[in-house]
Amino acid sequence: MSQERRARISQKLDDIERFVDWEVLVKPVRVIDKSGTKKGGRPRYPLLKMIKLLFLQYLYNLSDPKLEDQLLDRRSFREFVGIVSDVEVPDFTTVWVFKETLVEHELMDSLFESIVAQLESRQLILRKGTIVDASIIESSNRPLSKKKRAELEAKRQGDKTSVAQLDLDAHATEKRGKKYFGYKGHIGLDVGSKLIRRRAFTSANVHEGALQRGYSQVKLFCGDERSFFGDKAYSNNQDKRDCRTKGIFYGVLDKATRRRCLSNRQKTRNGCLSRVRSAVEHPFAYMADKLSYKEAVARTRARNSLRFDMNCVLHNVMRGIYLLKAQGRWMA
Repeated sequence: MSQERRARISQKLDDIERFVDWEVLVKPVRVIDKSGTKKGGRPRYPLLKMIKLLFLQYLYNLSDPKLEDQLLDRRSFREFVGIVSDVEVPDFTTVWVFKETLVEHELMDSLFESIVAQLESRQLILRKGTIVDASIIESSNRPLSKKKRAELEAKRQGDKTSVAQLDLDAHATEKRGKKYFGYKGHIGLDVGSKLIRRRAFTSANVHEGALQRGYSQVKLFCGDERSFFGDKAYSNNQDKRDCRTKGIFYGVLDKATRRRCLSNRQKTRNGCLSRVRSAVEHPFAYMADKLSYKEAVARTRARNSLRFDMNCVLHNVMRGIYLLKAQGRWMA
């Protein structure tokens, strides 16, 4: 590896180290730390280091065994985590167990919200509006017929290990005449800052609008935005009325029906709104291009959701660093 390449990697990790308030980030995860109890067994690997390992793993798209190898090989990785010697490098099963524990205790919400709170404390979230969208994430597993899925579901009820290598949480959907099998990652993006304030992860057959029917119960909106935008899939008359009542600009694209085509005025309006709404594609592009997040390889929705959540966290951290530098508020 060239000296220049090594320097770029080290600089990125140094920026992340300085940007994140790690003590605040670790706080909600401490519920899984049993080291202070009388229960026997090997002491748990420090939580701060485990969280930093997750940052490395998903920032560079590493499998658990590959992460272990890279920690043994790269000094910059060990320095970021705080590992002094090769003896302290955890084996890949330790990483796997930690991720399973996060999933079991449903702690990813707390980690994500902690990062959002840190962004808010730096006044990076603008609250001008929220853009919602979803991206299909195809599963690396093969699609299942309804009959086969029913058989496997019944089998899983009796013995989960018998179908451990099959993804029964992924489902099929169709978009523009093409069929997909997998999941959907949903985000609510802050207009202007392009920071993710809300996210959700569902099977691919869940319609986008199912997450935002009724503005007061929206899962992808925060309630403090002055406007919100979305494509035609999010069009809902009740939401439009709710927004007008609350003084919130309703920027969801108009949708044609079988009985009525869009007027020229509606087409012009859609074009103007699309220029604002297109910003929501940037986080998905970052995940696919920079984080190599192009398919769901785990066998359950919960495990695949963890990766999506961490990608949202990484996007926010890297975007936050960029914004601070662009605003001249990054102290060298």
